[in-house]
Amino acid sequence: MLYFYFGSMLVVTGLSGWSIARTYIRSAFLSCMAGMMIAMTIGMMTSVTIGTIAGIVYPQDLTVPTAGAVLLGMVCGYLAGKPVSTMAALDGMLAGIMGGMMGAMLGVMIGKHAGMMVLFVDVIYVFIHMVVLQLIREQSQEGKNEAADGASSKQTPLLHPFVFGLGVFVLAAVFLYQS
Repeated sequence: MLYFYFGSMLVVTGLSGWSIARTYIRSAFLSCMAGMMIAMTIGMMTSVTIGTIAGIVYPQDLTVPTAGAVLLGMVCGYLAGKPVSTMAALDGMLAGIMGGMMGAMLGVMIGKHAGMMVLFVDVIYVFIHMVVLQLIREQSQEGKNEAADGASSKQTPLLHPFVFGLGVFVLAAVFLYQS
């Protein structure tokens, strides 16, 4: 089970790095508000997920999981927000601090279904990560269109609302009927 936890931490860190790289590449087209949302989301979700896993792996003391998750969340939030604005970087760092504390507390308090909680947090992370990548893509397309002809194009949704609702329903059913 320990390999699953460390693999999950690696995937979350890699996906966060990918989002940060996409933010750097398309930073010229991102508004300050979009940059703040991107930085806050990356900082918060990374630190919550890593903090939860670290709290499960190291439940003896809350200090190590909290400090590690807070530091990682601050770094990810800063790196995601810095190419857009200093305000976005600050927002990302503060969200990383908050998420790191919450994730570590959740991880330490989990009982016998720790693996299911890690899977649950990972699925939420992936959903949120997909939306962040869509936001980056939409904002940069709007910026390119406005720079080209001054008009904005119609955007396509990431997931149809019915598909998203069905996914949430199935996820809830799986976790509710585990006991």
